Formats: sequence, C-alpha cells, structure tokens
Amino acid sequence: MAAVPVEEAIAALSTFSLEDEQPEVQGSAVLVSTERGSTVSPIEYSDVSAYRLSLTEDTKALNQLNTLIQEGKEMASVLYTYRSCVKALPQLPDSMKHNQADLYLETYQVLDLEMSRLREMQRWQASAATKLAADMQRFSRPERRINGPTITHLWSMLKLLDVLVQLDHLKNAKASIPNDFSWYKRTFTQVSVQWPDTDSMREELDDLQIFLSTRWAILLNLHVEMFRVNNVEDILQVLIVFAVESLELDFTLLFPDRHMLLRVLPVLVVMATTSEKDSESLYKRVKINRLINIFKNDPVIPAFPDLHLSPAAILKELSMYFQKFSSQTRLLTLPSPHELPLREAQEYPCAFLK
Repeated sequence: MAAVPVEEAIAALSTFSLEDEQPEVQGSAVLVSTERGSTVSPIEYSDVSAYRLSLTEDTKALNQLNTLIQEGKEMASVLYTYRSCVKALPQLPDSMKHNQADLYLETYQVLDLEMSRLREMQRWQASAATKLAADMQRFSRPERRINGPTITHLWSMLKLLDVLVQLDHLKNAKASIPNDFSWYKRTFTQVSVQWPDTDSMREELDDLQIFLSTRWAILLNLHVEMFRVNNVEDILQVLIVFAVESLELDFTLLFPDRHMLLRVLPVLVVMATTSEKDSESLYKRVKINRLINIFKNDPVIPAFPDLHLSPAAILKELSMYFQKFSSQTRLLTLPSPHELPLREAQEYPCAFLK
C-alpha cells in the first residue's frame, strides 16, 4: 500500500467537520490530576474499599484531618488580614452627646460582626484540637503501636498542628484584636442594659476574652485534649523522630514543607517532655545535640509573609506553661534572634531570607 503524501493527508483532514454537538466515536479523555507529593489524594481515598484493605478507618481520619487543614488555612487568612475597626469608628462631638446611645448600638453591631469571626475561630480550634488529639490517642493504643501511622498520616498530623501553631502566633501578634475587643466589651456593657437576658452572652464574652488574652491558648488547649484520656508520648516521639530525620536528611524538597517542620518541632519537643521519664525516653531516641543543631541552623523561620517565628523563642515561651520542660537548660539557653552576637548572626544569612 502506497504511502499518502503529507500534503494530501492535511488537505483531507481539513475537510472534516468539527461542528459542535457532533457525535464522538471515542468519549472524552479522563482528567489526570497531578500533585507535588504522594500525601494528597484527589479522590479522597474513595478507591480504598476496592482493594479490600483494612484502611477504612485510617483513610476516614485522613480525610477529616485534610478538611480541618483546609478550614484552618482559611481561618489563618482571615486572621492575618484582620485590621482594626476602632480607628474607623466615628466620635461624637460634645453637641451631640444625646445621641451617644445610638452610637454605642451601631458600634456594637459593627464590632459584633468582627468578633463573630474570632468566635468562629475559637470554636474551630477546639474541634480541631479534639480531632487531632483523638487521632493521636488512637495510635497510642497497644494494638496500633505495631501497625503505626503511615507517612501520609504523619504529614497530615504535622500539617494540622502547624495550622494551629500559625493561628496561635497570629493571635499573639495582632495588637488590633485586643483593642477592638476592649471596645466591643465596653459597648456591650452599654447596650445590654436594656436587654432582658444576657447571662449566656456575658459568659461567652468572658470565654472569648480569656482565649484572646492568653498567649498560646490554642496549644495549651491542644495539650489538655491530648492527655485527657490516654498518654500520647509514644506518637509524639514518632512525630519528633520523623521531623528530625526529614530535616537532617533533606527529605523535604520545598522550603514551605521544611519551614512547617521547623515550626512544629519545638512544640512537639515541649509537649513530649511532660515528665522526667518521658524526657529520658525522648532523648534516648533523639539526642539533644541533634535538636540544638537543627534550631541553630534555622534561628528564624517564616510564619506568614511578614511574620516570623524563632524556634528558640517558642521553647522559652512555652517553658513557662510546661514546668517539666523548664529543666531542659540546654535547649532553653539557645539564643533568640535578637540575642545573637552580630558576628554570629552574620553566619546565618540564609535563615533570614528563606
């Protein structure tokens, strides 16, 4: 059979009709989804049941963790872009003081919308802490210690913990939040005089005030949830070993993943040393010099575009709330960025630019 010249083949193809709604002999191609890592499932592990593996419980937990991670990132974006409303509120001149009650009511309505977002974040972090703690406790049961969490599950736990750390840091760093809340509470006192039943609202207001005024309130709540039922020191140590080895062996190819591990590692170390016995067990698996070298190599890490964190500073701040960790003098003597000598600080130019 003689070969058809290319020019004739092209001319023949140009005669084909490509009108819309023309029947297709072959169906449309299946969408191929690609991700940068193997820890993400575009179909939410819905194909696991077809393989008849005992992973239904794990994949369900993974989907819940991933949903919380996405919700937490949205919460962090809302909190990061939060701006003070008090400066934009009008002030009445002395000649209009008789309209003060109306101004208080309108001010309360404006601030209540902003405070509702903070209340939503408070409720979300409580549910996220409960879910993460329950997941850790599930792997702390004797029957699950042999068949422990997969690498994908470890990453999901660390990512959710990182979201909680970022939210806590943003809450601590935003000076506009306590300013707005003080005005909100003041206006509530003025406008609630004429309301019939405000006990539940006052209780909710007090809870929100404690949440906003307590530094690292989210991590403290997570710690309470983790040790409410079972001890989770074993899974905490597994997470620490995984994070340390990933950082030392450069398992993380991208800086966001590396920074995520650096943000959660000091928190994990503090929470895993709840007693002298746990401290000895941890430092047998991970030598303290390895932790010191990691924290020294990255004295400053980004939390958000213009907000940064220091692992050494996190260790020192959390030690005030965890008395058992306060005896770890070698880790607590790590200098914070502002305490580094100038010559030594110049040895870490990359750490400030990552």
